[in-house]
Amino acid sequence: MGIPPAEVATPSRPGRQHFTVRMPEPASHLLEVELQIREVEPEVPLRLRLPVWTPGSYLVREHARHVQEFQALSEQGSPLDWRKVDKNTWEVDPPGCSAVTVRYRVYAYELTVRTNHLDLTHAYFNGAALFLYVPGREREPYTLTVIPPHPDWRIATSLRPLASPSPGDPSASQSFFAEDYDELADSPVEVGLHQLRSFAVEGIPHYFVVWGAGTLNLDQAVADAEKIVRTTAAFFGGLPYDRYWFIVHLSAGGFGGLEHKYSATLNYSGLELHQPQSYRRFLALLAHELFHAWNVKRLRPLALEKIDYNQENYVDCLWFCEGATSYYENVILLRSGILSAKEFLQILSEQISRLQRTPGRVVQSLQEASFDAWIKLYRPHENSLNSQVSYYLKGALVCWLLDLHIRHLSRGRGSLDTAMRDLWQRFGRFEKGYTYQDLREAFERAAGVDLGRFFAAYVEGTEELDYDTYLHPFGLTLKAHFSRPNPPPYLGLNFNGEGNRISAVEMGSPAQKAGIWAGDELVALDGFRVSAATLPERLAAYQPHQTICLSVFQGNQLKHFWIPLDPPRPDVYALEALPELTPAQKALQQSWLGSLLGSSGQDTPLLA
Repeated sequence: MGIPPAEVATPSRPGRQHFTVRMPEPASHLLEVELQIREVEPEVPLRLRLPVWTPGSYLVREHARHVQEFQALSEQGSPLDWRKVDKNTWEVDPPGCSAVTVRYRVYAYELTVRTNHLDLTHAYFNGAALFLYVPGREREPYTLTVIPPHPDWRIATSLRPLASPSPGDPSASQSFFAEDYDELADSPVEVGLHQLRSFAVEGIPHYFVVWGAGTLNLDQAVADAEKIVRTTAAFFGGLPYDRYWFIVHLSAGGFGGLEHKYSATLNYSGLELHQPQSYRRFLALLAHELFHAWNVKRLRPLALEKIDYNQENYVDCLWFCEGATSYYENVILLRSGILSAKEFLQILSEQISRLQRTPGRVVQSLQEASFDAWIKLYRPHENSLNSQVSYYLKGALVCWLLDLHIRHLSRGRGSLDTAMRDLWQRFGRFEKGYTYQDLREAFERAAGVDLGRFFAAYVEGTEELDYDTYLHPFGLTLKAHFSRPNPPPYLGLNFNGEGNRISAVEMGSPAQKAGIWAGDELVALDGFRVSAATLPERLAAYQPHQTICLSVFQGNQLKHFWIPLDPPRPDVYALEALPELTPAQKALQQSWLGSLLGSSGQDTPLLA
C-alpha cells in the first residue's frame, strides 16, 4: 500500500534550539546528542535539565543516569565551564556568548516503550529520556535532525518533516519540527530497517511501522488496525489528529505500550503472534494506546494539563485514565467485529478472577492506587499482593460496572459512552484539564441520578464489588468455580516460577499465620520432598482443617511449620446467562453487547 506524502512543517516561529542525534557506532549503544541554543543571555548561567520521567509511565526513572561525556562549547567552539547542580541539571557559564552548543552521549540499551534502545538493527528513542531542556524556554519551537549510521536506515516519527523527502536530497527527510518541548518529548523516533505500511481513515494518514522479527501477519494487523481506528473515530465523532503512527517492536518477550498525541509505541513478544489469543491481546494493546489519543493525551486530568518533567505529577483518577481505557480496549474490539460477545465476556470473567485473587483489593482504594502509582504500581515487592490493587485492572471493572449501572438507571438512554463523549466535548477537544468532581458530574448527567454511593464504595473506598447487583438487569450472573476438579485445601502460597522459592504469602492465610513468608524455600510436606509444581496435587490428598507439617528453608535454617488447612477457595469466576430473561433484560443486554446471549430457558455458560 502506498504511503501518503508527509505534511511538511511550516514553522510559525524560527527555531532557537536545534537538536542533532547521531549513532555512528550502533554496537556501542551510545546515542550522540548535540543541542545548539541561540539567543543565550551573556554572563547569565545557562541551566539545562533532563526529565526524570516519561509522561504516560508514572515512575521517576532517573533518565539522567544514562548521560555521559557532557560538554559545552561557545560559538567559536571553545570549551565552556559547566557544573552539575543536581541529579538531572547541568549549569553552563556562557561568558559573552549569545549561543551555546551542548554535546553529550546517552547509553541506550533498555528496550521498553518509555526509554531508549540502540543496536545493530535500529535506534529508538523517547524525547523525555534523551533531550535536555532549558527551564523557562520549553514553549519555544525546536528542530531535530537525525543522522542514521547507514544510508538504508529510515526514520519514522510523528514529528513533521521540515522538507519533503527527495531522491536528490536524502537529508531533507532527516530534519523535523516540534512546536515546543512537549511535542518533542512526546514524539518517539524509530530509525532502522523497519517494515512500513499505511492506510487512511477520514482522509487522515496512519502509518504502521514494525521493527523486529516474529510471526505477525502484517497485512492482517494493518487491516485490523484500520478497523480499530474507524470504530474509535466513530465512537468520538471524528479523529483528533492530522496524522498518526503505530510503532511496533517485536521483541523477545516484552509487553507494553505507551501513548502519544500523534503516535503509540507497542512492544510485544514477536513469536507468539500466530496464536489467536495472543494476537487478540496484541490488538487490545493497540486499541488501548489508540484510545489514549483521546483519553489522557487530550482529555486529561487537571494535574496533567501542564507536565512538570522534573518531579512527580500526582493524579487521583488514573483509575479512569487507564481503567476506562482498559475497559474500552475490548469494547472497541467487540464493536469492530474482532471479538464476539462471548469472547468479550470471557475477558471480563478473566479480569474478575484476577481481581478476586488479589487480597489488596480490600486494602487500597482506586483513588489511593492512582495517587501512589509513583511509589507502588511500578515497584512491586513481596507484600504488594496484599496491600495494593491495580488501577488498570480494578479501574476497568469499576468502569464496566459504572457502564452497566448508568444504562440501567437511565433505562438505556445513557451509558459510559454518554459520559465519555460529554467529557470529550467539555474538556478533551479544548485540552482543558478536568477535576475528580468533573468526572462524577459527567457520570451523573448520563445516569440522571446521584452516584455518590457508588463512588464512595468502589472508587474512594474498598468495598467488594457487588457484581450481581449490576449484572442482573442485563440477564447475567457471576458464578465462582475451581480451576481444578479436585481443588486442594487453601494454604496461601504463591510462586513466580523461580524454583521452589515462595514469591508471596497471602495475608490471613494458614501459611502466613504459621510464620511462613516470601523468600522462604519450599522443601517438604509431611517429611516428603515437594516442589512448587507438585504442591497443589499433594495438598489435594488432604481434607480441610487437617494439619500438615510444611518444611522450608528460612535463610540457611531448615524450619518446620504445623499448619491447619482452610477449605478450598474459588479461583475462577465466570459470567453466565440467567435461564430466563425478561424483555427489559433482553433490551439492556442487546443494547450493551450488540447481541443476545444464549436462548430463553437455557443456562448458557460464557466461560469454558
